[in-house]
Amino acid sequence: MAYDLQEQEQIDSMKAFWQQWGKLIGGAVLAISVAYLGYKGYGYYQSAQASKAAVVFADVEQAAQTQDLSKVKSAAAQLQADYAGTAYAADAALLAAKVAFEKNDPATAQAQLGWVVQNVKDESMVAVAHLRLATIQLDQKHYDAALAELGQAHPSAFDALFLDLRGDVQTAKGDKAAARDAYKAALAKLVGDSPNRQFIQTKLDALGA
Repeated sequence: MAYDLQEQEQIDSMKAFWQQWGKLIGGAVLAISVAYLGYKGYGYYQSAQASKAAVVFADVEQAAQTQDLSKVKSAAAQLQADYAGTAYAADAALLAAKVAFEKNDPATAQAQLGWVVQNVKDESMVAVAHLRLATIQLDQKHYDAALAELGQAHPSAFDALFLDLRGDVQTAKGDKAAARDAYKAALAKLVGDSPNRQFIQTKLDALGA
């Protein structure tokens, strides 16, 4: 009888527990389940988006090989509109800028690179966009604009490239002292036997340093 009474007390205790906490626990379990399914669903969505974007990017690459700027721009625009969150959109913009520059369309090149700067989170891609924008500005003799691009924040791994191009801009401006400083700083940033070392040193020597 004592056993039955103890068992009944345990049952009553469990009933009281679930009456008090059952809804809260059930809600928590449901919330966790929904969050997990949402996470998994988002993962599937991201994977599907990337797969679709890859197909469009293949069109960009194919058009770039034939220098068909119109098709490159069209496919890149689709990626930027529908799959902006994928790496393919950024890659397409950089490739479109390259083709546009080679086809003597700097305005389109700048627009594509500007999209990367404004919309892409990857710091390395943004740094590449700034370098290419500076190159276009240098080509157009817009030296101050080029220097402004080179003054943008970037990963330290790009320091030598930014300084080297800064030296080129200062050389074009006729400011030999500033060019020397930039080239020397670029050389100091290079690691070991970098293939760019001799190239930069040659430009520095040409300034009479």
